[in-house]
Amino acid sequence: MKFTVLKLITTMSIICLFAGPLIAKTSHDNAQALQELKQAHVYFDVNLKEDELLTFRLEMLDRTITMMADAGLEVTAVIGFRGGASRFITRDDHYVLEEDMPNKKKIQGMVRRFAAEGITLEQCAIAADILDIPYEDFMPEITIVGNGYISLIGYQAQGYSVVPMD
Repeated sequence: MKFTVLKLITTMSIICLFAGPLIAKTSHDNAQALQELKQAHVYFDVNLKEDELLTFRLEMLDRTITMMADAGLEVTAVIGFRGGASRFITRDDHYVLEEDMPNKKKIQGMVRRFAAEGITLEQCAIAADILDIPYEDFMPEITIVGNGYISLIGYQAQGYSVVPMD
């Protein structure tokens, strides 16, 4: 019994001795990655057809932009929609299933807020054509671009970091 208690105390002491420096090294910030940066240009490539995952990704995208701004960066962001995500940024409801409507409303609210915050929102015309969505059916905050891939390439050539959201 004494040996077990002594062994336990010794083990816990060793853990505490080494845990302190490990905890100190684990700062939950991105200071190293962001050192000397004053601005960030980012293109979020959104291509999700599942409503819950799309909603989650847009919330994470929003959180990422906020965290970069809170770290002192001037953030310029573009959100490029294509594929199944296109159905959720339309004015009419018939592009999604009835059970997806609550998330579509959340997504539309986020789109309006993103636009109000100065984030550029683009929709690929090719994806719209494939999905048979007339351009005028997209929310007014959305800019239709001829080819989402070309837009992505153009922004990347301008120095934008590309973050895939699929």
